[in-house]
Amino acid sequence: MAKYLFYFLVFLNSINSAYSQCTAPNTPGVSSLLLHASDTQLTVYYDTTSNSPATNIYYLGILSTSSPLSSTPVNGTVYNPGDALGGGNVMFYNKNYIQKQTGLIPGTTYYVYVYAARTSCTGEPFYSVANITDTIQTFSGAPGIPAGYYDAANALSCSNLKTALYNIIKPTVSNPIPTYTGLWSAYFITDDRLNDAATKTIVWDVYTDNPSGTECESTFGSPYQDKGLSGTIECQRYNREHAFPQSWFASAEPMRSDMFIVYPTDKKVNSMRGNFPYGKVTTPTYTSNNGTKLGANTFLSYYHGSAYEPINEYKGDLARSTFYVATAYENDIASWQTNSIADSALNGTAYPSFDYWYIKLMYQWHILDPVSSKETDRNNDIYMIQGNRNPYIDHPEYVALAWQCSGALPVTIIDFTAALNNESVLLKWYATYETQFKSYDIQRSTDGNRFFTVGSIVGRNLANYSFVDEHLPNSELAYYRLQLNDADGKSEYSKTIAIRLNTKYTDALVYPNPTPGKLTVTLKQALQQSGQILITDIAGRQVWSGTIPANQKNVPLNASGFAPGRYFISILGNNTIIHQSFVIAR
Repeated sequence: MAKYLFYFLVFLNSINSAYSQCTAPNTPGVSSLLLHASDTQLTVYYDTTSNSPATNIYYLGILSTSSPLSSTPVNGTVYNPGDALGGGNVMFYNKNYIQKQTGLIPGTTYYVYVYAARTSCTGEPFYSVANITDTIQTFSGAPGIPAGYYDAANALSCSNLKTALYNIIKPTVSNPIPTYTGLWSAYFITDDRLNDAATKTIVWDVYTDNPSGTECESTFGSPYQDKGLSGTIECQRYNREHAFPQSWFASAEPMRSDMFIVYPTDKKVNSMRGNFPYGKVTTPTYTSNNGTKLGANTFLSYYHGSAYEPINEYKGDLARSTFYVATAYENDIASWQTNSIADSALNGTAYPSFDYWYIKLMYQWHILDPVSSKETDRNNDIYMIQGNRNPYIDHPEYVALAWQCSGALPVTIIDFTAALNNESVLLKWYATYETQFKSYDIQRSTDGNRFFTVGSIVGRNLANYSFVDEHLPNSELAYYRLQLNDADGKSEYSKTIAIRLNTKYTDALVYPNPTPGKLTVTLKQALQQSGQILITDIAGRQVWSGTIPANQKNVPLNASGFAPGRYFISILGNNTIIHQSFVIAR
């Protein structure tokens, strides 16, 4: 028995010798705390070098609407996000030095406190005596976009619009925060997603993500973050991909670290892309697991060299990143044409910046793949970290407006509306610059499928056009579209819009509003027949649809999976239309 007791005491002694008594770590650099906020989110950045090497150092962040804290962290206690502490709530307890908090209230002042904590010692976690603290106020306005942010761009077009946007979004520091190294941590915030099984958070990689099948499931940090080894096949490592090749701008800052240019992507796929331009690939020499292709460009007849073609789901993302580069670096891009193989896509000017074929291709991708919630969320996150926005995500119509004078774009309808006026319908549309253009044919349908021309207007290079349809059909709904006819005989169609004829408007109550997810729509009067309910986001994209049974006044909805922001409800049924809105706030 004494023998076993001896070995047990030796075992205890070995444990105690492996863990020394905890000592208080250093507070992060007092002047290093940087806070950025939108309407409902904030990001926290701080310098961790005061505790370098930081192998066993964690950081505890606390958020409060009052100051100071009424109590401090207790040594030996591990706090989890959401825990109450000192009159505030814990935001994070981890090693990352860039953090994000969501679900905030617009127009509210918040106080942020950050403590350091030492781990892997006896009595852990052992917190720093002091903290770093600062205050930030969320703004009120459009989701994610500060009020008046784009006012200087109003009513402009072509190079004037592009220059106005440059002055709004241009980077203001030569060495951005985060640095190129800091991008690894920033990606935790900007490029994360749940895997398809919703069991873990993975890197959102535009070159390997497969919307309809299996894909790489790289998790952040070790072991998947590229450290120079492995990555010879897909799904081994992820690294930093410049969607606009960095050899085209000679790897200079701040372009090299600009998060709108640099995405986390699979190392193997990234290496295959190299510094080739994007293009259309008909006969690939390499195809990634999700269908991204490398091969000779077959789009138009201007460039036949190697090109890279992503899958359709991300073509718009990368096109808008490309237009961003020409805008944010308007004063630099003209000098990049001679770098590497940049001449394959750049034309050596500040405007239009790109070759004819590249503008046409990027615009085609921009139209093919509209702005997604992924892009909007990433735009908001980068704004809070980097301090600027991609205007072509916030205002997709700016692409056509800015490049319409390049001669490469077709006539584009920026806005197309219909309004019922007694016994007629007034149609209005705003068109971009008309080059080799002939006319607009106004077409109407009663079922949304079969269209008939009800009028025609010759193109006169006007910004605004209108047409009055005075011979309305005997129908509950009318659908309208424009056929755009070029001088060479080619034509294309605008979007289709619908208007209810002889419509009766009513009202509804939506509660709770704002809501974290679940809400109820209460109709003032139940529909006599079953109706349709549609939910759209702030950009007009439909995010959900369903039906409402006849004679039902209370309609429960579950929007728990929606991102924070404002949404619009439309209810259609038996000559009744209802419009309401609600806000998701967490």
